Amino acid sequence: MSKKHQILEAAIRSFVDRGLQGSSMALVAKEAEVATGSVYNYFEGKEHLINECFLYVKQNEIEFLLKHYDTDVSYEQKFKNIYTNTIRFMLDNCSYFRFTHLYAFSPVILQETRDKLHPLYEPFVQLYEDAYAAGAIRTPEVLEQHLPIYGGFSYLMHYYFVHDEEITDDKIQSMVNFAWSAIRNPEQ
Repeated sequence: MSKKHQILEAAIRSFVDRGLQGSSMALVAKEAEVATGSVYNYFEGKEHLINECFLYVKQNEIEFLLKHYDTDVSYEQKFKNIYTNTIRFMLDNCSYFRFTHLYAFSPVILQETRDKLHPLYEPFVQLYEDAYAAGAIRTPEVLEQHLPIYGGFSYLMHYYFVHDEEITDDKIQSMVNFAWSAIRNPEQ
């Protein structure tokens, strides 16, 4: 792992465990086992660092989803695969999930940072548009469909995490089926 990745990983853990105010560049450096000056070689300050952490987490999530994205299945199966893999990513990358849960809508994450992610989301935006054009889903509005589903997954996963409940394959399948039923075109 590169030094920059060590710092990002340590910062994500620190921001999750201690919050923004409780995380200092020196503390991140200590957790990353690098000199404080090394952190400043990569990041101008804490705001820059948390924005880079956000990019890093979301890029990893999107990369994971694209790696498991099958274009040769029905729209229903495409959406179900994406939803299942979103949940799997949350389970397999707990610190990333918790970081996103805490900071996704925080004003500390700059619009400029969010804008850098737009090109990475394009395959998923295209999926919504194509599925709508084919009559498979009820509306082409990506945000109005995706955010409630992702948010629902996030809060449910957070609930399971806080209450130390096992997340079984049956629970995952139930969440995925519920999400699909929310967006599918009932006339299809």
